[in-house]
Amino acid sequence: MTGIQIPPSLGVYGDRGLAEDILGRIWGKRGVFTCTVANTLTSTIPGVSDAGDTPELTMFTPAADAELLVAGKTVCMKGIPINPGGIPTPATLTKAALSLSDMPYYIVNGGCRIAPYVPYFDMGGECGEKITCGNSVKNVRESYEKGVMLGEMLARAYDFVIVSESCAGGTTTALAVMMAMGVLKENLVSSSSPKNPKELKSRLVAEALEAAGIAPGDLADDPLKAI
Repeated sequence: MTGIQIPPSLGVYGDRGLAEDILGRIWGKRGVFTCTVANTLTSTIPGVSDAGDTPELTMFTPAADAELLVAGKTVCMKGIPINPGGIPTPATLTKAALSLSDMPYYIVNGGCRIAPYVPYFDMGGECGEKITCGNSVKNVRESYEKGVMLGEMLARAYDFVIVSESCAGGTTTALAVMMAMGVLKENLVSSSSPKNPKELKSRLVAEALEAAGIAPGDLADDPLKAI
């Protein structure tokens, strides 16, 4: 079955045909939700991320999001993460969706400076340094290989996996990786801020590539090195 008649109770934003195709392949099957949490010191650069009330508090957001999803409250900080405008973390919506769906879920620690106080799968990753250092992520291959193992484990019990993440500064680091691989030639990534700081992100990525001695597209065939 590759298509489905979407019930009126479900709203679709974007390509309805694509939504019907995806839902048709998973409808009625057993799924699992995963949220990978990690830190990068890139998020502490002023102006990069709004995933916290201050740049310093962005380091608590991934752990707090995981705690909110699993325990229904935060342990690593007082209250839930908010942006500088007082808007609460999107994890509140995820928590509601998981509660309504009764879908099983797991937390994956991809490299947290502040670990969540909940059970999780540990991928052996470490908190990333600022991307401008040119070599910000350690244990890339170990994390990748453990991720493959985890995927194979989940595939034995579930028909599909919903993959999510919470990593303040993640769109900036993702931009650097995609530029290094040549996937993007300009800044097209989104932001936790309603005013996406594109110029700042582009400048930081340019500094990161220069520090690493990499030109855009140099690592098209080596994604692990790009990370």
